[in-house]
Amino acid sequence: MASMQLKVCTPGGEQFEIQLAAGDTVRQLREAVENQKGGLEPATCLKLLQSGRVLLDDLGISEVSEEAPVMAVVTRETRLDILLHASSHCSLYKDLLGTASREEGSRSTAVMGPFPTILKVLEELRGEAVDMEHLKPGAMEGSLEFSGRNGDLLLPSLDAEPLRAAVGSSEPLEAITLSVAVNSDAYNQGLGIVIEASPLVCLPADFPELKVYTYNGYGLQNEGRQRNALKFHPGMEDGELRMEGAGGFHNSNVGFTPKSWSESGKKPHTLEVTLRTNGNNTVRLLGSEPGQEWERPWQNMLFDGLHVPAIYAWLDLGSRSRPLHVGPIMIQGHFAQGTPDSDHVVRSAPARDHVVQSTPAGGVSAHKRHKDLSSIFECCPIA
Repeated sequence: MASMQLKVCTPGGEQFEIQLAAGDTVRQLREAVENQKGGLEPATCLKLLQSGRVLLDDLGISEVSEEAPVMAVVTRETRLDILLHASSHCSLYKDLLGTASREEGSRSTAVMGPFPTILKVLEELRGEAVDMEHLKPGAMEGSLEFSGRNGDLLLPSLDAEPLRAAVGSSEPLEAITLSVAVNSDAYNQGLGIVIEASPLVCLPADFPELKVYTYNGYGLQNEGRQRNALKFHPGMEDGELRMEGAGGFHNSNVGFTPKSWSESGKKPHTLEVTLRTNGNNTVRLLGSEPGQEWERPWQNMLFDGLHVPAIYAWLDLGSRSRPLHVGPIMIQGHFAQGTPDSDHVVRSAPARDHVVQSTPAGGVSAHKRHKDLSSIFECCPIA
């Protein structure tokens, strides 16, 4: 069997040359480094990284590059932190993206989902259930309840390559639509999702400098990552939806009052964002009642055609008694033919807030997609 020669470095300047069989796993690599180091102190562990990626024990050594050095860090981080950092490489995501299918009647749109909850992904990686302080399973399978004030990861940034391969496309996506069902009884607390671009997404040299809109700034701080915080107010007249961050906008009248979790009979609203590779994006709110639809454009570079942005649950200041209820996440990938018309949306959409009833180009109606997302809460009453 072929062998591989790997160079492993530590922050302290130590270097190790490790030779392994191509059929080995990262576990053998880690154990070889630990042996050469002479063991580890109690309550510490060795974390291996390469090009910003955490190398988990069960990863085949053939998936580690011989060209780039492996960094070995002795750390006291919690296992949860490591798992969250590595969650984007979970096979559950890769398998789901790899089975994407063209939307019925469309040659240009692929539909994926519902995606597993982040708790299911962490359980898959760890081999047992993971407890998070502010993110708990909801009453229905596939739903979550979030009560924290600092946001929790719902979906890590994903590589779109398995999706492109599944639908036979050699070209990057031109747009992607992310849909998340949410609601809460929290009143006058901005809530919704935070969208975070992959660190691999780079701003084009000619991309304009954008004005940053900030109401309170909650949700925008994360190691300098490119983010937008999308928040609205269930139970409040006109909904008052805003987009904080670069290219964002102030509290806006959505044309209806989104009912709170209890008022709606425990039904969600759906937040839908379409992100384009030219940075001309659209946010759409689909209320819990038929005909409640609103959209508005905004500009920010969050998607490059290859790297799906991460999504976080958000609730300004948090609330244990009135948590954010989160339903399943759905994704649509749009290829060149039939991509939602970004020029039409951005250039000809009126500057004022507006309610829409139209069907997006190349896709099913927004209300149909909304019903698909909200069905998780409707199949059985929640006490």
